[in-house]
Amino acid sequence: MTRESAPVDILLRLSQVEGLTARHLRRLREADRTPFIPGLEEEAGGSILQRAADALSSPDAEENARRIRGSCERSGIRIIPLGSEEYPPLLRSVPDAPLVLYRAGEDVAWENAVAIVGSRAPTEAAVEFAGLLAADLASAGWTVVSGMARGIDTAAHEGALRGGGSTLAVLGCGVDTVYPPEAFGLRARILKRGALLSEYPPGALPLPWRFPARNRIMSGVSRGVVVVEAASRSGALITARFALDQGREVMAVPGNPLFPHTAGSNRLIREGAVPVTGAGDVAAALGWVPSSPPEGSRERRILDFLSEARRVDEIADALNLPAAELLPCLLEMELGKLLERGTGDYYKRLSDMPGGISRI
Repeated sequence: MTRESAPVDILLRLSQVEGLTARHLRRLREADRTPFIPGLEEEAGGSILQRAADALSSPDAEENARRIRGSCERSGIRIIPLGSEEYPPLLRSVPDAPLVLYRAGEDVAWENAVAIVGSRAPTEAAVEFAGLLAADLASAGWTVVSGMARGIDTAAHEGALRGGGSTLAVLGCGVDTVYPPEAFGLRARILKRGALLSEYPPGALPLPWRFPARNRIMSGVSRGVVVVEAASRSGALITARFALDQGREVMAVPGNPLFPHTAGSNRLIREGAVPVTGAGDVAAALGWVPSSPPEGSRERRILDFLSEARRVDEIADALNLPAAELLPCLLEMELGKLLERGTGDYYKRLSDMPGGISRI
C-alpha cells in the first residue's frame, strides 16, 4: 500500500473489519515498509491489523465489497471513501476517521455544521429549547447535526426542518435501516432536506456498541457540539469528550442544579464549556463576529429604527419591509448580538455593538 488514497475497493474490504479506522490504515502502510511494529500484537481483538491484512486477500471480503457496491447502487446510497473530495473535511483530520462513509439524501454544507445532542428522555422544556435552537441555527444557514435518537436528537432534527434549513443524521446502523422504529416519518423528511450518514454498510443493525462509536463522527463533522440536557452518565457526554479530543468547541445549556437530569451538562460548563442560552451564543462561539453594515443598508435602517424596543409589525410598517424578508434578517442580526428579542416579539438594539454580521 502507498501513501496515496487507497482505492475504494480496498477501503470497502478493510472497512469490514469493524473498528478499523484511519489510524490503523496508517499502521498498515507502515507495516509494508517495516518488518516489525512494536505493539502490533497488542491490538484488541487478536490483532485488528492482522484481520485487516487478511481482509485484503480474502475472497469473502472481496465478495462482500462487491455486494455492498451493488446494494448502494440499487438504493441510491453514496459511498464516500476516505480521501475523496466528498469526505467531510473536518472529519478527515480526526485520527480515528472511518475508512468509508455511506450517505443517503442530499449534499450538506460541511463548513457550518454544528451538533446538538442530549438526553433520550428529556424534559419538555429541553425538547422545546432544542427545537427552537435548531430552527434558529438552520434558518441562519447552519447544518444541524444529530443522531436521530429519541429525545433531544429528534427535537434538533425537527427544529432544523421547521427552520427551513438542512440537517444531518449520523446513524449507528446502515442508512437504509429505520431506527428507532418511530422515526420513519422523520427519516423521510430528512432525506428531502438533508442527509443520513453512517460508517456502517447497508443492512447493518443498530447494535449497542455502534452508537458510542458513531458519536465521534457527529463531533468530527461539526465545528462544535451543544449539549442541551444530559445526566451525569448520559451518552451525550461521550460526544462532548470526542469533541474535546478533536479540538471542537463544546457548549452546554445550563440547567437547574437541583435536577439530576442536567448534572452532566452543568458539569461541562464548570469544566469550561460555553454556556448557551440561544443561537447567538452558538454563533459567537463558532466564529460569527459583528461588523459594521454600510449606511443605507437594510440592517443599518433596522438598527437606526430600534433606538427603543419595537414589535415586528412596527418595524415592518415603518421600514416597508415584508415579513418574509424582515424575519430572517432580524434572526441573523440577533445571532450576531446586534439586537435582542424580548417577549411579545419585541426587538431592541444592543447599543454597545456595531451593526451587521459576517461569517468567518
